[in-house]
Amino acid sequence: MAMVLDQVRVSTRHTLNCANEATLAAVESPFSLGPMDHIVPSMLTIEAIFVYRTSKTLPDDNFLLVERLKLAASHLLDYYPHLTGRLQQNPITQAPEIGSLGTGAELWEAKCTRRLTSIAVSALSARILVFNLPDSGNALLPIFHSTMGSVSHNPIFAIQHTRFGCGGVALGIRVHHQVCDATGFMQLVRDLAEIYKQLRDSSPPTLVSPPEIFSHFRGTQSLSANEKEKALAFDPPNFYLDETTIVMPEVSEPPSVYTCPLRFHGQDLIPLKIAATDPNAKEHISFTRFELVSAYLYQRIYQARIQVLRDMGLTPDPNVLHSLRDFGTTMDMRDSTRLKLPARYFPNAVYCPSTSASHELLENGALWQVAQVVHDAIHSVDMNEVKQQFEWIAAQPNKSHAKLKKILPHGCLIATQWTKGKIYVGVDFDTTVDGKRIPPSLVSPAFSEGYRVDGLAMILSTEEEVPRRQNRRSLARVNIPYAVDVNLTLDRSVWDVLNNDPDFLALHS
Repeated sequence: MAMVLDQVRVSTRHTLNCANEATLAAVESPFSLGPMDHIVPSMLTIEAIFVYRTSKTLPDDNFLLVERLKLAASHLLDYYPHLTGRLQQNPITQAPEIGSLGTGAELWEAKCTRRLTSIAVSALSARILVFNLPDSGNALLPIFHSTMGSVSHNPIFAIQHTRFGCGGVALGIRVHHQVCDATGFMQLVRDLAEIYKQLRDSSPPTLVSPPEIFSHFRGTQSLSANEKEKALAFDPPNFYLDETTIVMPEVSEPPSVYTCPLRFHGQDLIPLKIAATDPNAKEHISFTRFELVSAYLYQRIYQARIQVLRDMGLTPDPNVLHSLRDFGTTMDMRDSTRLKLPARYFPNAVYCPSTSASHELLENGALWQVAQVVHDAIHSVDMNEVKQQFEWIAAQPNKSHAKLKKILPHGCLIATQWTKGKIYVGVDFDTTVDGKRIPPSLVSPAFSEGYRVDGLAMILSTEEEVPRRQNRRSLARVNIPYAVDVNLTLDRSVWDVLNNDPDFLALHS
């Protein structure tokens, strides 16, 4: 099969299966997912592009080899055998599950005529930016059919290996969101890199600490009648039962919605930290970089939306604008202070708290007040209540009836957290001739259709967190925080206001 898309040509598709055939025989089929997986929309995927510049001393044909990657992926599937199946719906419980195990994951082989140096030159910072890649990175991902009927045909796990004209390589990796979250996704990629490195060194590949692929609270089979009754008696604050089967049509965003990458350098974060310090507090809250950046964007975007209305000659009515004041985020529940899930837990373990601030606070409040709202939304989550909600979903005889009470409205801000995972760390596959690791020059989700939402901020860690001794020492010495990248999606009218603000403009990557 050959396909040309913006200088990227796909030449071969390989089907990937477990290296050890006995692995599949030992896995239950169909493979059950858990309640945290059930609530993820069936068409949503998690994907990222990892771009590697080749070392000048390495011959092009000896860097991130497709054949070795193919073998590494097969060994990886021995640890994640359910990723060889296809998503389906259980006919009785209507829960998503994985059937057809052994159908296979996929590896696509592609070439791009462009050189990574020319892509980097097209950015002011000389960094490789995702929107300068072919088709904003989408051409570097394996094709995914995003229609309801395609769910059972799409591979759950697919990789595209694209070699550039300079010998550099991009790995576009995509996994169905119903089987894992961003933390699980990054674990999968690190495990792939670990196995690739072991194969490179000719040792039989083994993951010292195998992943936990089975979901907790997986269903009613393990619940006694009494436990099931207790789980169903709970009144979940975030969910309700709806027995109507009306499928809401997908609302596509207008074409005026687009994504820009921003970078908050360490120097940008210091004034934010100062502005987020309550001058009257006896004890200061130490806000995380994620909370600081989220609070700053939450306030600035709301102010820009108000300005858009004023520029149209309208007088903003705070009572009508409450949907623009909503803030939603994601919390990884693996943490020992949360649901105490295993550290190597692969399935979804995300809880999505939301909150709302007043018009007065967002329009005129100090940053520390907004940061407090964001901080409280995360830190006031009742873990016992979260656990009971997931047990309630698990106990439902028909999972399709469990619906979210509150869908965050268009125009609010949803900030997803990829900063915790240090996405550049542990994803090096190859080394220079003298044995130095080659970390990625870029790790970023692509600007794909599924994430074109007016008011989405994907907050990402940066290459500064890769352990380079000199870099660490210099940053630590002056106490400068590591930079944070944000892929921010907004309506053009809001971008127009923000881009007239020199402070905001300085953040553009």
